[in-house]
Amino acid sequence: HLGTLQAMMLARRSLGCVCKSATTMSAGIVRPAGACSARGPRSFWGSWGAVKKNEAEKGAKELLLEAATRDMGPTPPGPMIDSTNPAIKQLAEQYARSNNGCGACPAKEGGSGVMSFSCPQSGFPSHCKPECYEQDAAHHTVVDDLRTIHQDYADLRSGRAFGEFEFPGPPSHDFVRGDLNNWVSFLSDREFKNALSEKIGWARSDEEKFIEARSIRVISSVFTFPLTIAHAIYWKSALGDPSKLDRRKDEDGKLIPNRIAILGPRAEAVLPTRAWLELNAIFPEAPFEIHFVGPEIPEDKHEKVLEIPEHKLTLKWTKALYQDVHEFHELPDLFVIFNSGLGHESAGSSWNEALQLLFNKSDFKTVLFTSHSKEDSARDYSALSRRQDCRFLTHPAVNPFMSLKKDVAVTDLKYIINSNHTYMLVRGSPPSGVIPGDSVWEKLKHALK
Repeated sequence: HLGTLQAMMLARRSLGCVCKSATTMSAGIVRPAGACSARGPRSFWGSWGAVKKNEAEKGAKELLLEAATRDMGPTPPGPMIDSTNPAIKQLAEQYARSNNGCGACPAKEGGSGVMSFSCPQSGFPSHCKPECYEQDAAHHTVVDDLRTIHQDYADLRSGRAFGEFEFPGPPSHDFVRGDLNNWVSFLSDREFKNALSEKIGWARSDEEKFIEARSIRVISSVFTFPLTIAHAIYWKSALGDPSKLDRRKDEDGKLIPNRIAILGPRAEAVLPTRAWLELNAIFPEAPFEIHFVGPEIPEDKHEKVLEIPEHKLTLKWTKALYQDVHEFHELPDLFVIFNSGLGHESAGSSWNEALQLLFNKSDFKTVLFTSHSKEDSARDYSALSRRQDCRFLTHPAVNPFMSLKKDVAVTDLKYIINSNHTYMLVRGSPPSGVIPGDSVWEKLKHALK
């Protein structure tokens, strides 16, 4: 997803737009810079760049032509390794070095493991020679997904006009909210646009539907993070009663924000601010404070704070392991761990100290876990099930707001994933099993168990 975000930023530049910095820094605090601009404050809701009409028409014609030719059969993209785009070529070289498509085949080029043969259907460097490709039945089951991944990535790097980057502003009324059931209904309600600069959900012809599906994949890869949280808040009461998110106040009568800590973030830590503002569009009455804590936080974001008071949103970043800063920060109301991989033996051990704190020294706050796939979720569920200090509030379920843009592991082209594919809610549980504040029914269920 970091590669996707980089490609989207390049696409933004290709629109010819130059967005001035929206922030100024003072004493380590990042605040809106509206007062410094001669044009007045820049809206965080704005698109990444206005698409010029002639560029949009040209891009639409190219997209419609591509969509029309798909009926003649899937068009195999050229080998990634031969791409004229440096980013795609570099990615192909990485796959060629790291992919283990041939397994223990002794004929690997010079014994180096370099995959010198590119799959003719997907363009990925997949095997050491044609014979290995023909014999690899498992590879042929994922070739359609690989082709789509390649085509989506090439599209992001194509330099076309991106109508889908013209994001909508806030709802016209507080009671107008997106339908939190699935991507199409939500994006349609919120009036997101597709690559043809038309509202999503209004596609009629097969060509328009083909183009719209790609646009939804791109949009979902960015908005999956705030929408997954919003879905858990609205449908699973991850923060308690969702109708009472604005009821907490301090002694001075000021609203206390709903604090969310996202642990071990990667791509989600560098999302455009606009993506997180979607929480405000869904819960306009509720203040949120989102704190990113993890070792992969970029250096330039460490200990930065972005406050957007007009939208009741605060974003904070801390580059550290959570166990090293747990005692120095206010306890959040909800912990979120996206695509943790804690069920994997290598990654799971790195979470032990943090989970010990989350389940035993964090006032039994809810933890939202997501996983890359059903298999990944099963491993995570198994790892958590073996612990004696946590309780499942929900069992693993397919996330309706997973990223629809598929990705593939660098080391294994057969491992296709969707970010935030599955989710579950967990919280700590004391040895007695009774948590202060539990309802009588919760206590009775534990006693019966």
